[in-house]
Amino acid sequence: MDRIALVIGNAAYPQGRELKNPRNDARDIANVLQRLNFDVTIVLDAKLIDIQNAVNIFLRDLDENAVGLLFYAGHGMQIDGKNYIIPVDFESGEKSKTIVSSYCVNSFLDGVSSYKGKTIICILDACRNNPYANGRGLSIGFAPFANPPKGTIIAYSTSADGTASDGKGSNGLYTEVLKEALLIPNLKIEEMFKSVRNKVSDLSISECGEEQLSWEYSSLVGDFYFSVKPQPVDKFVSDEEIYEFICKCREKYENESENIYDIECMPYVEAYEKYHIPVIKMLRAYSRIDYQKQGYHFSDETIDQLNIDYLSTWGFVKKFERWYYKEHYVEMGDLLPLPEELKPKQPIEGMGLKIEATLTAELKNGKTRFEVYSNIPSETPIIFSLSGRKYNAQCKNVAEERTFSSSWFSDKGQGLKDGYYTLDITCPIGNVLPENVKKVFGDRSRNIYGKYVKFDPIGGNRIHFSYGVVIEKNTVKILDMQKSISEFS
Repeated sequence: MDRIALVIGNAAYPQGRELKNPRNDARDIANVLQRLNFDVTIVLDAKLIDIQNAVNIFLRDLDENAVGLLFYAGHGMQIDGKNYIIPVDFESGEKSKTIVSSYCVNSFLDGVSSYKGKTIICILDACRNNPYANGRGLSIGFAPFANPPKGTIIAYSTSADGTASDGKGSNGLYTEVLKEALLIPNLKIEEMFKSVRNKVSDLSISECGEEQLSWEYSSLVGDFYFSVKPQPVDKFVSDEEIYEFICKCREKYENESENIYDIECMPYVEAYEKYHIPVIKMLRAYSRIDYQKQGYHFSDETIDQLNIDYLSTWGFVKKFERWYYKEHYVEMGDLLPLPEELKPKQPIEGMGLKIEATLTAELKNGKTRFEVYSNIPSETPIIFSLSGRKYNAQCKNVAEERTFSSSWFSDKGQGLKDGYYTLDITCPIGNVLPENVKKVFGDRSRNIYGKYVKFDPIGGNRIHFSYGVVIEKNTVKILDMQKSISEFS
């Protein structure tokens, strides 16, 4: 999961209005965020043009990143219900001059609102006792955000219309607490901010004699963790031990078996027989490390939902309330519950689209091409993935007039070896689809359904055709998991 952050600290205000701590606040928060794998840009004592340029670059870079964070420390105010951060070249006076010489936080939120499926975090340690907020329509503190853009959380160092302490040490009171809380592992972001609020409240009363109550406005749709430290699924067995065992088993089956299902499933069967830990818990341990190595950070709840779909696809089945792979019994274990906002939703009434498809295959000189006839809307991007023993290949295409086809699959230009393969045909998650396709599919692709639709807790519903492919003696046999075998020569 790629993370970017823009950190601004303004202290060098003219005319005796300088603040002592925002530069320290910005540097300290930037250091913490770098430790948490954020790509950080820091701007100190920013003029208006500096803020505008930095925000524009941030919005540009956000297109290729999943998480964006803005942190600001310095003076801030509200004008007619809108919130402004104050540059060091701010011009006080008439309201109109004040507005054009300040940066509107609402404009930043308008900018990020066009990015669907991102996590946006806006932290404002402002609202110090502001000497600029003394004109008509100008007020101390920030105004509340009634409707933050979807996927956004906005955190204030103090409640709406309140003021924040600049601190007695080298940090503002809020930042002093925040920089430590960010590093606490395995706290959902809402829980992290709650812990900050409690500590800031206690410290403000004991140190300043007046309560400072931090506040957040959230429209997040998933879980977010600043810091993740995996906890072993079993007190006697570490995640690392489970991961290494499964990797060794997979390597063994890759060398010994032609059956790709055995290659994927038997390592977990053997792990269960060795450790007697439910498969879901072992796969949770394996996935934590595997995703971490890939740079992703998912909650255990999301990992479980992804894994149960994975196990079902590869051949684990439930019979009479017990789980099996072939004749091997395993204890599957219970899934952790997903948060309500990540659960699947029914199609909007009258907008449901049942996905249908028919697959054909063509074989020439050992090379294979696949064509699908489907009711998928035109312009839907499609990914073909063909996997076999020591073989993996992928190509992309776009649905066009109810048909789409793959490129010719080969083995380094030569014909494919006889054997068993799996073919997965998928489309991306809803937030990256073309606009005309999004309109049909709906939010998180809720409107599509049927046996060719899989639920993904990260992105919602997703089209997924899965087939077995047997290449033998110049023939291709196609096994649809829900249909019969067809043969093409």
